[in-house]
Amino acid sequence: MFWVDQITEEIVKAFPGKKSFLIRDEKTLSGRVHVGSLRGVVIHGVIAQALRERGFTVRYIFELNDADPMDGMPVYLDKEKFLPHMGKPLKDIPSPQPGFKNYAEYFGEEFTGVIEKMGFRAGKEIEFVRASDLYAKGIYNEWIDKVLAHPDQVRRIYKEVSGSEKEEEWNPLQVVCEKCGKVGTTTVTGFDGKMVDYVCDPAKVKWAVGCGHRGRISPYNGRGKLPWKVEWAVKWNGNHVDVEGSGKDHNAAGGSHDVATRIVKEVLGGQVPFNIPYEFLLFGGAKMSSSKGQGATAKEVSDLIPPELLRYLMISKQPNQQVDFNPEGETIPRLYDKHDSAARIYFGHEEGAEDMKRLYHFSQLDSAHVREMFLPRFSRIAFLLQIPHVDIVKETEKLKGGALTADDITELESRKALGGIWLRDYAPDVFKFEIQSAFPERAYDLTEDQKTFLNDIANLLAQKDWQGEELHSAIHALRKKSPLQPVDAFSAVYIALLGRTSGPQAGWFLEALEKSFVIERFREAATRQKPAEKIIQPIKTKYLEITAEFRKSFPSTPICGAIIKNLKIEKTNPAVEELKKRELSLLDFEKIKKTSEILDEYKAMYKLFGVDPTKRKPSPVALVDRLAKGKDLYTVNTLVDLYNLAVLKYQISSGAFNLDVLQFPVVLRFAQKGEVFQGLDDDKPKPLDAGEAIYADQRGLVIARDFNYRDSLKTAITEDTKNIFIFLDGNAKTSFDFVQKAFDETVGWILKFCGGTLEDTFQVQSH
Repeated sequence: MFWVDQITEEIVKAFPGKKSFLIRDEKTLSGRVHVGSLRGVVIHGVIAQALRERGFTVRYIFELNDADPMDGMPVYLDKEKFLPHMGKPLKDIPSPQPGFKNYAEYFGEEFTGVIEKMGFRAGKEIEFVRASDLYAKGIYNEWIDKVLAHPDQVRRIYKEVSGSEKEEEWNPLQVVCEKCGKVGTTTVTGFDGKMVDYVCDPAKVKWAVGCGHRGRISPYNGRGKLPWKVEWAVKWNGNHVDVEGSGKDHNAAGGSHDVATRIVKEVLGGQVPFNIPYEFLLFGGAKMSSSKGQGATAKEVSDLIPPELLRYLMISKQPNQQVDFNPEGETIPRLYDKHDSAARIYFGHEEGAEDMKRLYHFSQLDSAHVREMFLPRFSRIAFLLQIPHVDIVKETEKLKGGALTADDITELESRKALGGIWLRDYAPDVFKFEIQSAFPERAYDLTEDQKTFLNDIANLLAQKDWQGEELHSAIHALRKKSPLQPVDAFSAVYIALLGRTSGPQAGWFLEALEKSFVIERFREAATRQKPAEKIIQPIKTKYLEITAEFRKSFPSTPICGAIIKNLKIEKTNPAVEELKKRELSLLDFEKIKKTSEILDEYKAMYKLFGVDPTKRKPSPVALVDRLAKGKDLYTVNTLVDLYNLAVLKYQISSGAFNLDVLQFPVVLRFAQKGEVFQGLDDDKPKPLDAGEAIYADQRGLVIARDFNYRDSLKTAITEDTKNIFIFLDGNAKTSFDFVQKAFDETVGWILKFCGGTLEDTFQVQSH
């Protein structure tokens, strides 16, 4: 039995004779809601759906908690603007953007939009309520009375269940300070049955500062706020909740669910809802935090994958099993494959367990009217997207074996859109390819047997118009007649067309390409002779040399540099901070991260000299990634901050080094076995990888590794540094003029804010 049906059956048995149910869930709107929070939404939603399908009346309320205090500062907020509001109820904090009633409404609207997009429509499948409204309407007044009348019992339960000892004068309530409006800083010191005495304590918590006011106030109708574990028990009783699951952290032994249960039974005298404990949804193996701004948001993921697929992901495992989602790698293609297999089982086209039918049923936005459509394999669509001039509709009709319906077209367009995003941002290299319009250099090195094999395929293609599977079988037959092993035979196909040794399934690949192009390229590969190799000379200047070996691998590396002396470097400077704030406000780092050809070229360079750019990121890539995540630019010192600012503005690498410890010229070359490097964060020198790109002076002192990944501790720029050697190094996607422009602005900033004298400059136009 599918877990949804099993839990539904358990609920029905737990409430014999009951005809209607109230299911409840909530989320505190402390920031952008992470995708993990959707798991509870979907679990409760499909349970509500299952009960309705069995004829029960179900009210599913989702509380948007806007009454909690702001107790964390998300990294994407303006700290100066929001720091004074720490400790206030979320509903009383201004919106980060105009057009919203308050902070909670701003983040709440985004989250409710995602929930509705997933098929839980307000007023139909789900009802959104606000915590502050429930408090203000007095729904919890009688329960506030009960807990305030028995603080000793509440304290005892805390101690017995969780080991938390509360002081004898502690009361299970906080109030909104009449003077500063904060609730997270107040302590109730007494209750006479109608009014409470309180103090707004400046030192109560580390994340907010109370104003010191002492007052007396009624705790009812929204002026009081219960602590979470007590509040949860009150919400169960005040809303007459029948079913409410919660995450793993709440259900740990001695956790908040255990405390709330005891409070309900021993203080409030009410009913504990049917519990559905569930595991976290991890994003890339990590748990997320809304208040800290960690992890992917619900909206980001809902914009990435269709709602049916997101529902499928959330309920594909039982609630007590973790779900881990990471869009990088093969996760998305595999998720589509599993979803599509469930669809085939659902419609009777494939044998499978009944549970798979139920999984597909509850994954649909409208389970009562599920329409069958053709579901082309996601990886196949991603493959077709990369072939120039291919008609994907026609290719999909070939796969289907007939014309596409309107529903088929809609699904295809959805997969095309996501396929493009996935290829651009998340797909591993094995899935990505580019048809080489020019003859690939690697094709000159094919063996005679490989050339013969390609010529035989060209002759085969010329015989007739082939279908993918048929062509694939025919190519395999040719391979068996050749002396080549499969890996050598098919790598020849991919080298000739893609310039690499791997690619998509050969038959489908070749069938989708323009036949005349493939025939011509294979025959060219079979006959074309390698031209005489061009002799490349090293570049030598007074300050910088580039070896011939490096130039051969990277023929286009424009560099501009300078010697600057007599600098005055400070830890911080208000004028520099203002410049940083102004320049950074003009940049869209999420867009830069996704679209910058310059950043992509740095990553491509790293791959060519054998370094994984996801593990050791080029410095411009790392800085843009950091800002794209909403984090601040590092503050090191005024000079380093200024050239880092230029890196972000132009996406060009920049490095500065203590001139007084260098012996010129510095050489850009590949590292040799046995060389070592001590980076800024290293406690001792570490061995370099043979073949990685480095800058080293005439003594062999390596001042930068992996081209621009990390600078040396021995040449680090500090507040005591007076003289520097600085340069900007571009790549094949940066013209010399562009690098010169970035260099001129960088040096201009340094001279303006750090003083000094520009002693000399140099340029390298490596082509």
